[in-house]
Amino acid sequence: MESTVARETEAAKRNMPDIAWPTILLAVGLLAGFALSCWAALGGAWPMWAAAIVNAVILYALYTPVHDACHSAIVPRIKGLRWVNTAIGMACAAPLWMCFHEHRKAHFQHHARTNMEDDPDLWAKGGFARVTLVQIPWLLVNSFNPVALWRACIGLRLSTGERGGTMALFALYTATAAAIVAAGYGTELVVLWLIPWFVGVHVMQTMFGWAPHHDHSETGRYRDTRIAEFPLGDILTLQQNLHLIHHMLPTVPWYRYRAVYEEIRPILEANNVRVEGFWPTEPGRTGEE
Repeated sequence: MESTVARETEAAKRNMPDIAWPTILLAVGLLAGFALSCWAALGGAWPMWAAAIVNAVILYALYTPVHDACHSAIVPRIKGLRWVNTAIGMACAAPLWMCFHEHRKAHFQHHARTNMEDDPDLWAKGGFARVTLVQIPWLLVNSFNPVALWRACIGLRLSTGERGGTMALFALYTATAAAIVAAGYGTELVVLWLIPWFVGVHVMQTMFGWAPHHDHSETGRYRDTRIAEFPLGDILTLQQNLHLIHHMLPTVPWYRYRAVYEEIRPILEANNVRVEGFWPTEPGRTGEE
């Protein structure tokens, strides 16, 4: 079959702005919303449980700006402003207890080696129950393990400066949490951040890591991830239900996945991409089997 990569790249260029203002507004709005939610709860303006729910949703959504920042999809064209990608990525990664440079390197390897033995995201391989009840919780617990982070930095071959910066950032996160507890706000930290973090990031990892790639058995440009069409999918997942578009054309911002998908849909259908519903099927099977 004739290569269609050039046509796909042209579609991406048409949907890649100089500055992805919706992503910037999303990042600023989410960070401000998290701060205001905590402030309202701490000040007694609304219940702690309500703030916890709001914060879980915010923490779930915060990964989207981080994700686009990894690929410089926030400011992809203007070299003098490329630092904005890193700044937004680091700011949005902080409430997620992520170290941006380490995560970005791991994410690049995920793209280069999707579903292969050295894919850093292969932790998500398995059935829904095992992944959500065992593998994701274990992943989240290890987020607080500095030894695991250091080993990841070594395995990903981060530069000396990036390794040092990553570990310093982890120490800053830890010191901040310890200071909040020492100030007498340990319960508030758990209710307003730790529990919402666990819930929000758990759902995010399910929707970003497990669902798009299940069953992690196929490789290749058109088959290593999928398209999931279901009601409100674009809104509920911030268009990550169209995750295949991101893997094919990673500099397209999240809010333009649908436009690119519709434009190159005939190409995708000709290449037998996986177009499914909410629940992923195993390759070679249909939802009715």
